[in-house]
Order: sequence, then structure tokens, then C-alpha cells
Amino acid sequence: GEEATAELDAKMKKFTEEAIQFKMDDNADFYNFDDDNKDENKFDFKKIVSENWNDPPKRERKRNYCETEYFKQTLRQGAPAKPKEPRIPRMPQLHDFQFFNNQRLTELYEKEVRHLMQTHQQTQMKDTIEVDEPQEAGDPLTAEEVEEKEQLLEEGFATWGRRDFNAFIRACEKYGRDDIKSISSEMEGKTEEEVERYAQVFKERFMELNDYDRIIKNIEKGEARISRKDEIMKAIGKKLDRYRNPWLELKIQYGQNKGKLYNEDCDRFMICMVHKVGYGNWEELKTEFKTSSSFQFDWYVKSRSAQELARRCDTLIRLIEKENQEYEERERQARKQKKLAKSSTPSKRAPGRQSNESPPSLKKRKQLSMDDFVSSGKRRK
Repeated sequence: GEEATAELDAKMKKFTEEAIQFKMDDNADFYNFDDDNKDENKFDFKKIVSENWNDPPKRERKRNYCETEYFKQTLRQGAPAKPKEPRIPRMPQLHDFQFFNNQRLTELYEKEVRHLMQTHQQTQMKDTIEVDEPQEAGDPLTAEEVEEKEQLLEEGFATWGRRDFNAFIRACEKYGRDDIKSISSEMEGKTEEEVERYAQVFKERFMELNDYDRIIKNIEKGEARISRKDEIMKAIGKKLDRYRNPWLELKIQYGQNKGKLYNEDCDRFMICMVHKVGYGNWEELKTEFKTSSSFQFDWYVKSRSAQELARRCDTLIRLIEKENQEYEERERQARKQKKLAKSSTPSKRAPGRQSNESPPSLKKRKQLSMDDFVSSGKRRK
């Protein structure tokens, strides 16, 4: 036993030294899988399979994967062919803002559909059941009714959509219902003649709209703003007409409302510039203040926003309107006093006539004296 143990220890020691030195005495190839004892008479299975292999059939792909078409084809095979239904004329969708004669068009459409349906029912009854006296179908549309239907469809505004109608309403709020030229400039794809025709119909039939109350109120608010703007421009024009050079001579009666932040030159320039560029163009007014050499170093005015300039301008306009009212009242009183003074003083021609013409009593006296003088002379003779 000791000998076997010593022999085994010697072998293990040798293997350990060879492993440390990476040394292997075996010359066998690690990747050599060939079996030396291979049977030469063994069959080659791969060769047999490849020679006797049959390819399976290829998959046929359907081009149509639509379920509705599939079920149509499957159900159509056993179902009998049904007779075609009559083609009912489709009534166009008539919106309220297109201003069609909906009542008359509906009557003509119902009459036409009723005639087609009754005619189709009669043909079906003839094919299925023998009827001695079939019921009379409704009368079809006459030539006059067909022409009337086409004319009614032409009278409406079929090419006007919801977008065109909303653009028309916004333009009416901005410019007023009477300014057709400005309204047509706001609408895309519509000529001035088309807008004028639609505006005329809108004035006559606006109560046919579903929410005409809201639409008319918005338009009236816009027209009120326009009229107010015109009144402001007229008031400013009256004020400026009283001065030869308003850019230098304009004076505003502030009273107790004079602000400490804006001086008279700034207010004078603001009123004159509003009369030039128009009321409401506050961004343009702000630009004029920035580019003017008169306010080159007036940092307060140049740093004001458009809304602040608008508030200051409204304050000045109220002062001007009050001043215009007082001025007109003074002129009215002056004209009234002048008229009263003219009526109270006698005319210049009256005393001349009185001096030239003698009263009738004096004439009689003169005539009597002359008659006496003549009669006395005759007597003397």
C-alpha cells in the first residue's frame, strides 16, 4: 500500500510541475473528433435524406384581407339576387346662413320621393301578387316644379360655408354693414359683387338665422364703436379748426384735471397726431413719439405703452368734447342776443320815410289851405 501511495504522489507531483510550467507531453489534437474505429459500412444518413427530400408546397397569400368583401362573397353564393331599390334623390344640406327657401324645397323633395317610393311599391306588388286594380301613385314633379326647384337652389348661397359666414360677421362688426368694399377685402375667394348680394339678403332675412339675436347685437356693438370713433374725430377736427397752426397754438382747457406727468407740448402733439393717423392706432402713435425729434430726451413719454397713451388720449378727448359743448353754447347765446338786438332796434329806412312822407292829417290840412287859397282868389276876382 505504501508503494502505491508513493507512486501516486510522484505522478501528482509531476503533473503539478508540468501545469506550473505550462508543459504538456501529450501530442494528441484537442479538436480531433475522428473516431479511429469508424465503421466503414455505416450508412450516410444526410446523403439519403437529401436525395429523397420533397419540397412542401409554397404558401399562397390572399391579396384581399377585407372582411366585408370576404363575407359578401360567402353570403352571395347562396342568397338570391334582390331587386335594386330605387335611387332616392338626395336633398342637399341646407344651412340657415345660406338663405335657401327651405320650406318650398322640402315640399318639392317630399313630393318627388313619395312618387318614387309608391311607384317602386307598385312594381313589387305586380311581381309578387296579382292585383286587379293597382293604387294610383302620386303625381311626379311637373316641368314648372322642376324649373322652380333649380331656381330656388340657384337663389341660395350654396358656395358659402361656415367659415365664409363667420368672416362676413367679423367684417361687419369691424367696418359696419354698409361698408361693402371693406368687408369684401376681409373675405377670401369672394368678389365684391358676391359680398354685396349676400349683404343685401342678410339685411332682409337675418331673422331666419338660428342665433340672430347674438349676431345682430355683436354687429350693433361694432357699429356703435365706429360711430363713436367718428364723433371723436369730428370733435378733434372742430377743435383744430379754431387755430391757424394747431401744432404750435393748440391749447386745452384742463381745469382741475391737468396731470403732472404729461406737459402741454406732449398733449398738443398727441391730439394733432391722433387727428392725422386716426383714433385707435395706438402703436402708430407710440412710434411717432419715439421718432419725433421734439421728444428725443423725454424718456417718460417714450417709455409709455400703447395702452397708457390711449388712456391719456381718452382723457384729453373728454376735455375737448366738453370745451366744444361750451363753445357751441356760447355761440348759440351770442346768436340769440344778436337776433334779439336786431329785432328791438328800429330800421334805418323807417325815419327817412317818416321825414319824406307827411301824415294824412297834415296832407288834409295842406290841401284845405290850398283850396281855401284858390277859392279866395276866385272870390276876389
